[in-house]
Amino acid sequence: MPVTAVLTSDQFSALPDQFDKNGNRIRQELISGELVEMPPSFELHNVVKGNIVEVLIAFVLAHPELGLKVISEMAFVVTSNDTLVPDASVIRKTRLSPRKQKYTPGSPELAIEVVSPSDTAIHLKSKVDIYLQGGPKTVWVVFPDSRSVVIYSGDSSRELKCDQSIEDQLLPDFAAPVSRFFDLT
Repeated sequence: MPVTAVLTSDQFSALPDQFDKNGNRIRQELISGELVEMPPSFELHNVVKGNIVEVLIAFVLAHPELGLKVISEMAFVVTSNDTLVPDASVIRKTRLSPRKQKYTPGSPELAIEVVSPSDTAIHLKSKVDIYLQGGPKTVWVVFPDSRSVVIYSGDSSRELKCDQSIEDQLLPDFAAPVSRFFDLT
């Protein structure tokens, strides 16, 4: 059995971007020192991610006093062996650097992962654990097939479905029904 070389986040950051035969950048993450290629997302995945980002941007724009920014697919160097790219994230604007750094240090304040058919339970669990160790208040794992969201914070998790509202301590007065994330119209 071949041995996979373990990379550090610094080594991962120094790697040149890779492209497929059509010139599209290949998305990669570093999980526990292992380079993980992420296949292109399915249509449903992208629609759900877009809905979440829309809802969060509308909230953040209505509450500029919070000093938050919603970003899609930004890489975070969470640990020395973990560089993750959540589907969406919310970070404090003060963390955005005017320097031209490749990846943002630390976990986002809120990490959101939309589950794809290629995701495994072990892969998702690892990512949630890594994010929480890095310091965000919550991680949302969104399941398009079951139209549900599992919210992880600290040592707890809870699942929300249908018209149950998502609330988050990072986003005071934010409430959105889970069903809004899965609206295909």
